[in-house]
Amino acid sequence: MHIVLVGVNHKTAPVEVRERLAFPTPSRVGDGLLRLKQRPGVLEAAILSTCNRTELYASMSEPSDAQLRGFLSEAFGAGGELDEYIYSMMEESAVLHLMRVAAGLDSMIVGEGQVLGQVRSAMQVAEEFGTLGTVLSCLFRYALQAGKRVRAETQITRGAVSVSSAAVELARDIFGNLEGRSALIVGAGETGELTLKLLVDEGVSSVIVANRTYDRAKELAEKLGADAVNFDKLEDAMVKSDIVISSTAATHAVIRVDQVQRVMHRRHQRPIFIIDIAVPRDVEPEVGRLENVFLYDIDDLQSMVARNLNVREREVYKAQTIVEQEAEEFMRWRRTLSVAPVLADLQRRFEDIRQAELAKTERRFSHLSERDRELLDLLTKGIVKRILKEPIRQLKDHAETPDGASYLRAVRHLFGLDGVDEGPEHRRPKKSLGGGPSDDGDSDGQVNDGVNQGGVQA
Repeated sequence: MHIVLVGVNHKTAPVEVRERLAFPTPSRVGDGLLRLKQRPGVLEAAILSTCNRTELYASMSEPSDAQLRGFLSEAFGAGGELDEYIYSMMEESAVLHLMRVAAGLDSMIVGEGQVLGQVRSAMQVAEEFGTLGTVLSCLFRYALQAGKRVRAETQITRGAVSVSSAAVELARDIFGNLEGRSALIVGAGETGELTLKLLVDEGVSSVIVANRTYDRAKELAEKLGADAVNFDKLEDAMVKSDIVISSTAATHAVIRVDQVQRVMHRRHQRPIFIIDIAVPRDVEPEVGRLENVFLYDIDDLQSMVARNLNVREREVYKAQTIVEQEAEEFMRWRRTLSVAPVLADLQRRFEDIRQAELAKTERRFSHLSERDRELLDLLTKGIVKRILKEPIRQLKDHAETPDGASYLRAVRHLFGLDGVDEGPEHRRPKKSLGGGPSDDGDSDGQVNDGVNQGGVQA
């Protein structure tokens, strides 16, 4: 069984290509999984599709990416013109890549947290549609653990790394909890809209949109469940708002000192937080000198973002170390995966021999008492156990080495086990045999040692 990855992302393909190869909904992902699973040689399959990447993960009977590339071309009618944008990886490279993705190391913004949930969703959809087997299930669980460890053990996700997130972080610094606060967006620009969405996610209770064109204000307000007002009602709206986000395309200031002075008098000097995202600036700089007025412009936010990005970049080495540890743990588990069926077949073969020889002995010595028969049974079990002890230990030890496959083939040949080999891809190891990490939401469980536990687990 071979792990193969084929995909495109923001590093290899422009947005118009990524759009063509996207699976926009879970149902589309599910349909793709079922069709992918029907391709020759595909044993297990998972699809990770986000705005920045579409990646197909598969366990294959042969070490080839041809079926996955063919699936992309056929599924989206792409032909060969998109080949230059598509990358493929196999085995350890594919494993390490998924771990890096889950940890936020392969994101457009290093350390972004949304991708961990997207990896989890990809696993859950594949489980729901029955295309996730033992190997990919364990791979995704190790990847999720890698992502959770990186977030818990490094600072790579700390600090805002976009103008919008920086604005929200500053608002939290000033007000503490944003639940129950009110916000006003002046102008209906894209950055202001995104900032407002983040504020709503933080619990801002009421939102007002003011714009020179009332229809545009109403359109945006309806999207966010907000209220819209004409620009001549700007002061009234500011009186009601704890947070003001200004992002118009005006060539002159639209929020002046005299306006804010009147607003603060009507607010009885309750603090107000003003974020001026516009260039040229929407708010007269002198506004920031007023008591209980906290004014930040685009330069303040961008310098904050730059500092946070530097902190994240310094944490990349720590995060990469964690990712490599989890990747090696998975590869170690995978190497032991082939041992369990051989051990089971070997023990079954010796037990069959033991039972056959016991039956012969009991026919010859029919005078044996029940107690004698029990002692004889225990004696033969002990002999078999002693004989198999060293071969079992050697098989487990060598499973993690490059010559592990040779050991398995030799044992199967020497003991005549080839006729009963089903292969690990056709087995569902028992849960009691130990194995990979569990995916339990946000908990941080430790990975079991598949060798020490005597086997593997899905």
